[in-house]
Amino acid sequence: MLVPELPAEIRELKAKVRQFLEDEVYPLELRIAQRGSIDVAEVDVMRKKARAAGFAMLNMPPDQGGIGLSMVGQVALEEESGKATNGLGFAVVDRGPRELLEITTPDQAKRYVAPIVRGEYREAWALTEPGAGSDLAGLQATATRAGDDWLLNGEKWFVTSEGSPGVYIVAAMHEGEQLLFLVDPDSPGLEIVRTPSFLHDPYLDHHPEIVFTDCRVPEANRIPATGDAGAKEWILVERLFIAARCCGAAERLLDLATDWAKEREQFGAPIAEYQGISFPLADSLTELLAARLLTYHAAHAFDTLADRKIVHGKVSMAKLFASEMAGRVADRALQAFGGRGYMLENPTARFYRELRVDRIWEGTSEIQRLVIARGLLKRGAAPYLGWE
Repeated sequence: MLVPELPAEIRELKAKVRQFLEDEVYPLELRIAQRGSIDVAEVDVMRKKARAAGFAMLNMPPDQGGIGLSMVGQVALEEESGKATNGLGFAVVDRGPRELLEITTPDQAKRYVAPIVRGEYREAWALTEPGAGSDLAGLQATATRAGDDWLLNGEKWFVTSEGSPGVYIVAAMHEGEQLLFLVDPDSPGLEIVRTPSFLHDPYLDHHPEIVFTDCRVPEANRIPATGDAGAKEWILVERLFIAARCCGAAERLLDLATDWAKEREQFGAPIAEYQGISFPLADSLTELLAARLLTYHAAHAFDTLADRKIVHGKVSMAKLFASEMAGRVADRALQAFGGRGYMLENPTARFYRELRVDRIWEGTSEIQRLVIARGLLKRGAAPYLGWE
């Protein structure tokens, strides 16, 4: 099956998320645009409403308070969350740390994963370094054994977190092997040196730079899985969700631009009647459908294919195509709006600014092409074009 049909319960949940965005999130977006900043307390209220509505932690297994939602189901909800600007969708579809749960010990899961599931705090993955972005094999942060503990040294950039996280998942090298550690934010030797501003600000997430100087971490906080394996699975999921959110953003942009084109008149006719407007809208709809089909196909492959290398290739294709598609759709939508599209009170302007990073984080477009090309050269096209 290339693209599975969404079960009735997923379609119903997806519709509820869509309505929540219209009722709660879109008005909040406008208030943020008007004042130029995010009120954390206001977002917390919205997050609690979303949690009460049943949108949080649905990917977690039943014994962890979730329903074990399939990847296809998760993608369906992430697609809706992508329709929000300012990163607010992350607070609506509040996904649990399933990948972290699967690589931690029972004791670590009790101490660090359970509080996340309860909504007490969020986790933050500290992987990227000044000299190791797309190439995580180039990590320079080190982990040195010190009795029953470990000493971490190094620098991490772009540590995405919503406010103050409850735990950092830190990758560091020890004797040629990548290790992962659970590090408490108040650990001696951990210092947030600065929190840079980014093009998409104001945004729900922050991306601080952290320095570890003989940061002592107990052996009990070392994750058994290697850093390479643990990070790869987390990045794989994030790439697929980026594709889904880009599809959601493009759909909202297309709806906004289409409504405007039918309403706005120039030279005695709605601008929708001019091919200079209608043809770009047609291109946008066509590319969006292609991106959605590819994204849901990759999600279905994630749920059903045993060969993770093929899954990685399909996810990379989805991330590559959807992120670049969304950028084109945002550009066309802004052009249709003209000067009004350049005003921050218009969601189009915010999307134009925010979507640009989707071609960069969790693997640049160039890295996705590298993954796809390597798979093609090793296995040929057939495994990626299968009808599974």
